[in-house]
Amino acid sequence: MAKAPVIVTYARLRDKFNKAGQERLVDAFKAPAPEGFEAAEPAATDQEAAEAMEQLSKAMKAMEDAEHVPGVLSAPDDGFASVLQSVLAKRSAEINKTGPAAAGALEAQFDEHDVLGWAKSLLTWFKGLKPHPWQTAPAAADAIPNTSRVAVLGDWGSGLYGAPVCASSIQNDAHDYQVLLHLGDVYYSGTNDEIKDRFLSLWPKKPNAINRACNANHEMYTGGYGYFDLILKQFNQPASYFALQNDHWLLVGLDTAYKEWELVNDQVAWLTNLIASAGDRRVVLFSHHQLFSWADKAQTKMQSQLAALLSSKRIFAWYWGHEHRCVIYDQHPVWDIHGRCIGHSGYPYFRDKFKEGETVQSGPQGSSWRKVDTKNMVPGALILEGPNPYIPGHADEYGPNGYVTLELDGEHLKEIVQMPDSSTAYEKQLS
Repeated sequence: MAKAPVIVTYARLRDKFNKAGQERLVDAFKAPAPEGFEAAEPAATDQEAAEAMEQLSKAMKAMEDAEHVPGVLSAPDDGFASVLQSVLAKRSAEINKTGPAAAGALEAQFDEHDVLGWAKSLLTWFKGLKPHPWQTAPAAADAIPNTSRVAVLGDWGSGLYGAPVCASSIQNDAHDYQVLLHLGDVYYSGTNDEIKDRFLSLWPKKPNAINRACNANHEMYTGGYGYFDLILKQFNQPASYFALQNDHWLLVGLDTAYKEWELVNDQVAWLTNLIASAGDRRVVLFSHHQLFSWADKAQTKMQSQLAALLSSKRIFAWYWGHEHRCVIYDQHPVWDIHGRCIGHSGYPYFRDKFKEGETVQSGPQGSSWRKVDTKNMVPGALILEGPNPYIPGHADEYGPNGYVTLELDGEHLKEIVQMPDSSTAYEKQLS
């Protein structure tokens, strides 16, 4: 049975840091390491303590911006903030300083004395973080049946809200799945404990399915060790990028997080060779980070890295996460690609208040779709809106969770956007 996830709120952290005071925090960072695994670590210099305070200030601002409702998980895209939240959640659980929060979570109930005592451990751990060694993928794709169903979850690793409901729906689906795929993010920073408790213990069980997971920024905040050593091992996945194919389709997962927003090492050449050998198979890509975004700022490095493949219209569709929304883009006018953002499977994201576009379709669980036109050289799109019934007391403040099913049947591909309870919010025959 999975442990109840412990959340760390900005509101509590701000209060306890204020009570501790900056002078005592600096002294705590500079103190000799306590007995235990940090014992060999020398006391921090004045410069190191100052740098730690600067990182802490930046992390606190990121947490403040990300937190909408105290008592509901928030996880900013900031490495120090994420590691801080992981440390405080773990230590609070170890000393039984937790209290109830929404949706079955526990909230860390540390005090100012606790954070002062843990400051040195946090600094030591963060300073020692290095990326996990790179693992090279096989040159050839693994085989999947010509008739296959693929479940796609993105930003699912919260262990809370709609995440376990999505997993249960997939596991209990009357029709089989041949592939279960995660687009990445296990909160807060993909530690071993978080990977075990918030991901692997809840991941849907389909005995005959291939399981695959993309690497993501939150996993890499602690170097990716939980991802590479636990997820990939359990999934029998050789590397953080992968390929599956049948007679008609080539499905490729990319690692955009080992160096954020980039395809590092051999990935571009590997992908180019796979596609060159694919014949007339259509190509579908999966990654954590976005190729483009209508609502958020997206980096363009991947566009330049894959310019030749995009310009040749060789990529049929691309499913990504990172952005906490479900967005179904219009076909790209130049690349002909079908872009899809599936970043809404488990993270509690605050509802957007878009003024552009109009509601064009209603769906289950009070959901609806907003149609927006192209802007800033990004295609128009359908954006999923509505409440989140899995956040008690705050359903109307947060957007819906859910997942996507892809049905491959020979040359045909059908996509189905499903709510956590498996009800259908959208479906389209793409080919």
